[in-house]
Amino acid sequence: MPENNGCEAGCHYGWVVVLAAALIRVLVYGVTHTSGVVYMVVLDIFKSRDTVWITSLLSSVVFFVSPFAGILINRFGMRITSVLGGVVCAIGLVLSHSATSATFLIVTYGLITGIGCGLAYMPCSIAVSKHFKQRLNLALGIASAGGGIGSFIFPPIVEALYEQYGWRGMFLILGAISLNICVFGLLFRPAPSENDGKVFIQKTNSNSDFLSNDWSFLKIGHFHMLQVNGFLFGFGSSIVYGHLGAFVCNHLGYSKSISAYLYSGFGISVTVCKILQGFTADCHRKLFIFRPIDQLILYYLFGGVATVILPFFFPLPYLIVFSIVFGSSYAAAGGSLIPSILILLKGKDQLSLTYSITLAIHAIGFLVGAPSAGWIYDQLQSYTVPFLLAGAAMIASALIMILPQRSAAFTYTDYEITVVDSKDEVS
Repeated sequence: MPENNGCEAGCHYGWVVVLAAALIRVLVYGVTHTSGVVYMVVLDIFKSRDTVWITSLLSSVVFFVSPFAGILINRFGMRITSVLGGVVCAIGLVLSHSATSATFLIVTYGLITGIGCGLAYMPCSIAVSKHFKQRLNLALGIASAGGGIGSFIFPPIVEALYEQYGWRGMFLILGAISLNICVFGLLFRPAPSENDGKVFIQKTNSNSDFLSNDWSFLKIGHFHMLQVNGFLFGFGSSIVYGHLGAFVCNHLGYSKSISAYLYSGFGISVTVCKILQGFTADCHRKLFIFRPIDQLILYYLFGGVATVILPFFFPLPYLIVFSIVFGSSYAAAGGSLIPSILILLKGKDQLSLTYSITLAIHAIGFLVGAPSAGWIYDQLQSYTVPFLLAGAAMIASALIMILPQRSAAFTYTDYEITVVDSKDEVS
């Protein structure tokens, strides 16, 4: 049965969904990417090094919970899943207000809030994909750019809340702010094609059919290669993201303000490149170099090469260029390219699960990368090997996708067939 892809460009409500998805990601990234600021606050309060788990746990749980979120989306829909995520996120933040120890915060802020953010994060790409066809990549890029905005504007907000209301008041207000996720999630109404009787009849299939349809993508070899790609890039990028500040300040002798500017440049690059990558991916019908998989390989390769150069060439102008180049490769991992590739492989109807598993694998690499580099630095007292390892992992993540790139599954014709009639492929 052909799949109607929802609204075309003329359906304005699709852009309302894009705006809602972008705003949810502003809030999700605002909460998760200020964990470093919160860490410094609670470290000063509780005087416990256990609080270091807050930052790594919060960021990782957001993506580890993605497969569960994908199942909830298939069972209850995008709206209920995102609203549930907003409620759980708010509960975690409000409970953190009553913390009496670092362990308490690890559970409430690191675990519960992370679960809520993960449940809210997943429906964003799924909802956008249901409303667009011809401008899908641009819409996904705009929606994902909200994450960069949240990372940029929330740290000073959190600092101001702490200065004005203390750490307990800070958590309470953040909890209230996060409830806006529920408001934006309610805007995820089904696309017009989802309102016909066929959808409801299809949902009455047996459990065995449900499981077969949902997990059949595990038989696709290129899907597994994409998972290796995600793990390697997550591993390498976490080393750079986690240790760039220490490398710039402690090893090169630059001030903390320079480090902050580099991270700001990184955030701006991520935001702009997500939109740019979505726009150029939509142009691949005429310019095949701009296919999503082509862009993924190029951006990962550029980021990896720039990282390999970093330990040997580090004047300030290059550091600025590096933050922009690395930001562009980081954008490729979290913007429209991965969802687009997954749609090419298995269609929109499977995106909730294929994307959630991809995010979880990426999170595993991200979780182990920075600590591994920290251990190497402790042994060698040098960042040369960690950054070479990071660059090599990112380059390998690009090279492993060359074989899928040559597959006919990523040609323009098959893109149309896969998106318009994805269920015929499952047959």
